[in-house]
Order: sequence, then structure tokens, then C-alpha cells
Amino acid sequence: MKTALYNRCLELASAKVNALEGELASMRDAVQSESKSTAGDKHETGRAMIHLEQEKLQMQLAEAQSVLAELEQIKPDHTFETVQKGALVQTNRATFYIAVGLGKINQDGTDIFVVSSQSPIAKQMLGKRSGESFNMNGTEYVITSIQ
Repeated sequence: MKTALYNRCLELASAKVNALEGELASMRDAVQSESKSTAGDKHETGRAMIHLEQEKLQMQLAEAQSVLAELEQIKPDHTFETVQKGALVQTNRATFYIAVGLGKINQDGTDIFVVSSQSPIAKQMLGKRSGESFNMNGTEYVITSIQ
């Protein structure tokens, strides 16, 4: 299950990178077509808006590429005794995959929260063993298994 989950996370992260790259390519085309227009102030405003959107997309792309690179560092076949980056952690309340911040993913009918090792809940879990507990926002979680 952990390898399939890892592959799904890779697919999602790669899809986001590809989508952002596609949007940036469309923006470049839009800038080129705006450049051919000679509508004066309207032309400059349109071009500035496209440029701002391009910068925003470039920042999002850099973040998505960083997430993908971080994910690629994880070895999905590795098992753990304690909660660490790359661990699939089952608790009495939810299942967490300590990897990158992708949010809730449904894998084989099970909701799994894919969280960064820097997230508050992951920080509460890191270093703990099966059977140990931690508290998050007044809710107690008991770790039932670690893969």
C-alpha cells in the first residue's frame, strides 16, 4: 500500500508541475500576441497583467518542482521503527504519510493525510514509536502502526 501511495503522490506532484508548465507556455504565447498589438495604453496594461500572472505562475511552478524533488528523495520500500520522513503512520484517528504537503488522498478506499515533515502534526509524531501517543489541538492520537 505504501509504494502505491508513494506512486500516487508522485503522479499528483508531477501533474501539478506539468499543468503549471502548460499555463506558463500559454502565458508566453499571450505575451507574444499582446506584443503584436499596437493599442497604446491598453496594450501596456494587458501586457503588465500578463507579466504579473507569469511571475505568480513561475513562483507556483518553483514550489511544485521543489515538492516533487523532495518527494523523489523518499524511498517508499523503507520501513521504520519510529516516525520519520517517508513513514506511513496509522493512528487511532487517522492515517498519515509523512512526505510532502499534498493534503488528503483517498487510496484504495482509505483517506490518508499526506503531510510535510515540517507540518505541526508531523512534528508531534516525529521520533515516536508504535503504541506511543501525542496530542494535537486537544485531541489525543495513539500510533497503532508505522511502515
